[in-house]
Amino acid sequence: MEACSLEWQERLSAAFDGENPAHEQRALEQHLARCAGCARELARYDSLRVALRAQAVDPGVSPELEARVHRLAMRPRWALSRGALAAGGAIAALLAVGVFWTSRTGLVGGMNDALAMDLERHHLKAFSRAAPCEFESSNPEDVKAWVEREVGYAVDVPSVPGAELLGARRCQLHGEVSASLLYRHGDKAMTLFLPEPGSPVAKAAARFAGDGTRCTQGPVGERICVAPRGSGHAALAVSEAESPVLLEALARLSP
Repeated sequence: MEACSLEWQERLSAAFDGENPAHEQRALEQHLARCAGCARELARYDSLRVALRAQAVDPGVSPELEARVHRLAMRPRWALSRGALAAGGAIAALLAVGVFWTSRTGLVGGMNDALAMDLERHHLKAFSRAAPCEFESSNPEDVKAWVEREVGYAVDVPSVPGAELLGARRCQLHGEVSASLLYRHGDKAMTLFLPEPGSPVAKAAARFAGDGTRCTQGPVGERICVAPRGSGHAALAVSEAESPVLLEALARLSP
């Protein structure tokens, strides 16, 4: 996160959503002309949008899933003058590829909006592919071994009643590699995100969860449940399935 203050982070977020009134938009343009950090944050927003639009949804997915994926990419656009972008150094940054989403600071039911958006994005994009997993296996021990080898830390791989384990993926959450486990519960997709203990994502999730498991809804409608797992650590579940399904999955993880 590089924006220079919480106030400007919030204005950048509002501008991305097309919510800034005209006078605040003008103030933001003037600020970007002299603040390279905020200009880089602007570049991250546009890079995320471009990346989402560039990733085609597999033709075999349901229309409902495709619609939710596209809602992530079709956030309202806003425009800055060429001079403001150039002065802030953002034109060059906008050309960068592979920039991840890190800077939104609004709250979704008390959860950091950047984290909620990241979770939904990784969940929906994985299941929009014909092969959602990097490593496909229904064997928990095989999946556990792959995660430890490829992600770099050990995780629990629970057997969830009524759900089929599909495998695992690596993903970037707040710029750090995290493990995700993919399941299918009936016709509903579900992802368990298991960030490394002590990582920024784990700490942010633990703050949201507090003393007990807590659920909310992400910006495009997926349910997100978070369970604390010790000091500064938490696991997260994302699905359009009902909350009890997510809570059951999280309960199967060791404390």
